[in-house]
Amino acid sequence: MVRIADSRGVHWTAASENTAQLLFDTIERFLTYRADTMARIDKVLAQDPECPGAWALKGALFILNRQQSMIPRAKDALSKAAAHSGGATARERQLIHALSCWAAGDLRAAQTALDGLLVDAPHDLLALRLQHVNAIFFGSPEVLRTTMARALTDWHDDIPGAGIVYGMACMALEEAGAYARAERLGRRGAELAPDDLWCVHSVAHVMEARGDLSDGIAWMQKPESYWQDRGPMRHHLWWHEALFHYETGDMDQVLAYYDHRLAPTAPVGYLEMSNCASLLYRVDAAGGDCASRWQDLVQNCAHLAEDRALTFADVHLLIALAMAGEDTALGRLARDLSDYAAGGTSFDRIASARICLPLSQAMQARRAGRHGAAAQILRDARYDFPAMGGSIAQRDMLEILLVDTTIAAGQTRAARRLVNAYLDARPHSAPMQRISEALGVTGAPAGG
Repeated sequence: MVRIADSRGVHWTAASENTAQLLFDTIERFLTYRADTMARIDKVLAQDPECPGAWALKGALFILNRQQSMIPRAKDALSKAAAHSGGATARERQLIHALSCWAAGDLRAAQTALDGLLVDAPHDLLALRLQHVNAIFFGSPEVLRTTMARALTDWHDDIPGAGIVYGMACMALEEAGAYARAERLGRRGAELAPDDLWCVHSVAHVMEARGDLSDGIAWMQKPESYWQDRGPMRHHLWWHEALFHYETGDMDQVLAYYDHRLAPTAPVGYLEMSNCASLLYRVDAAGGDCASRWQDLVQNCAHLAEDRALTFADVHLLIALAMAGEDTALGRLARDLSDYAAGGTSFDRIASARICLPLSQAMQARRAGRHGAAAQILRDARYDFPAMGGSIAQRDMLEILLVDTTIAAGQTRAARRLVNAYLDARPHSAPMQRISEALGVTGAPAGG
């Protein structure tokens, strides 16, 4: 085995320089969300079955699939990585350890291990991306912001991959409300790394948060060839484009976009399901006609109820089942989630107890016509909404759910307060402005 440095000076262990270069190319495919990443890893392992970095990346892909059925496969890949790590670098062994903690459900240990790795190897772009995604998945804004603040100390334009780093920094700053700096970094990242979907994604977040809707729609316009071979992240960016149209209040356009781009025609993964459920619920709450779309969605995502590994996905699935009128499946999922939350002390199980359990109770109460009870449950859980993970834009769905349920309960005064608070943060939201007018809210939020 030899140690070969990648373009950023980070050393990887491989059987030959040729195999190492194939590994580097595969890592770049992963970083730019290419759909063939797993096939590329298998090609590396066919040439070098003892390559610890390739086994570690394979384990990471199984983890990021976010299905419980993939966790044994992740652990197996990471076990092989560890078995072949005798001649590996200390950094590679630390990466394997971090991913093993993640696969075991110990997210804090994984974050700590990755943080330590990045102190000594700040240009390990794979580790940095994994830490970034980990923080978003599990609602850790402090990890998100501080990780990228430290990273920027060690990166500049001339280092290969800097654009990808700037895209991640853009996302971290957007979530912290630092929109101007976020946009500058994100746009620079997109210039340096035009193929990186995350740069496009992060700038879209900034524009949506600020209400730059027409600019956001223009930003998302890419040639069809741009989206080829991009995997589920392509679907998520289409969701962002639809979200700009939603915020303008054009529900007909949103539903046309949903039908053309987003609607599933076959069983889908957690991200596609979450995108669809999130958008449909927004339209539904705004008075749009989602017709049979809920049932079509549930038909293509019901399998996810039996294979969970992420609170974020469970939140969206609960809403999809309730909106589709699938009471039996909703009740079964609620019971399964109760058992899951009580079954251990992993980060995700604790998060499930904080948000999935009250949400399941609220959706069941809503289905039974007990809107007052549903509204009370959601109000009690309001400050636990961040436990679902994801971005502010994704968690916004729960804020809309709270408003919608409070209105359905006939609690006009409480609804007015909620709507006013919502518009204080997002004054550009045409759907919420219309709800505000219907409730008779007068004046503008403080500072408006």
